[in-house]
Amino acid sequence: MGIVIDPSAPAPTPPVESVSPDGILTVRRDDTWAGVYLIADYSAAVPVPQRVRFVRSAAGGAEIPLRGGDLAWAPGGVAVGYDHEAELGASSAWYAYPVAADGTVGARSQGAGLAMPEPDRPRDVWLKAVTFPGLSLRVIVTSWPSLEYAERQQRFDVLDASAPVLSVDEWSLASGQMTLLTESLEERAALLDLLTSKSVLLSQTLQAYGRPDAYWVPGRFTEEMVGAADDPGRRWTVDMTQVDRPPTVDTPLRIPDRSYTDSAALWPTYADRTATGQTYQDVTVGG
Repeated sequence: MGIVIDPSAPAPTPPVESVSPDGILTVRRDDTWAGVYLIADYSAAVPVPQRVRFVRSAAGGAEIPLRGGDLAWAPGGVAVGYDHEAELGASSAWYAYPVAADGTVGARSQGAGLAMPEPDRPRDVWLKAVTFPGLSLRVIVTSWPSLEYAERQQRFDVLDASAPVLSVDEWSLASGQMTLLTESLEERAALLDLLTSKSVLLSQTLQAYGRPDAYWVPGRFTEEMVGAADDPGRRWTVDMTQVDRPPTVDTPLRIPDRSYTDSAALWPTYADRTATGQTYQDVTVGG
């Protein structure tokens, strides 16, 4: 018998947290920054691992290592990771590998999966700073009309031959210009910080736009006032060059709003911090 669905019923709310069937790995959405917290709990393992490698499953079953989690330290057997690069508008699955002090890698945990929401219009493009995810912004892009894929060829003109000989190498990744808007002076300052951070940027937008996730290095950019002198709005034109995903090996764990600077705003001294009784997991992922 078929299942009857009431079309007027609201769609179910997607889960914001998932636990692997073996209870080892917990993944939790961070919708503020379009990222995912990962907590691997090997505290009951014998022996307790020294570190943990976090991976995300890609299409076809390939494993993508996570920045800051390749490898992650596991004090007391609990490791924390953060995935700021998971695909939006799609479901992903994450796994963990325990790694002993001598480098021995244990069996992979079972998977924990989540569906990541897409950004809402009109701020429907994420520009994420790979190195400093706390600088990432959702932006209004008004124009991203064309991408150029430059060829790498050498031409040889052969004596007494009408046809040249061409040596063809790989085509380069795309380059192009992005035009976007900021609507306040706070946004303007944040975008300037992002563009001048020297970080590779990850662009992510709606699946329907047909613009796959890509890594970019921003180049020359211009800023233009769009109204009267007291109008804080700005139009920006940014040269972008696409690059490969930066390596993840031995990269530090960086979580938005969870840096030492953020912590110092609430707990100015180390004694203030320890007096809370919070664990490493509480500090890094909020419990």
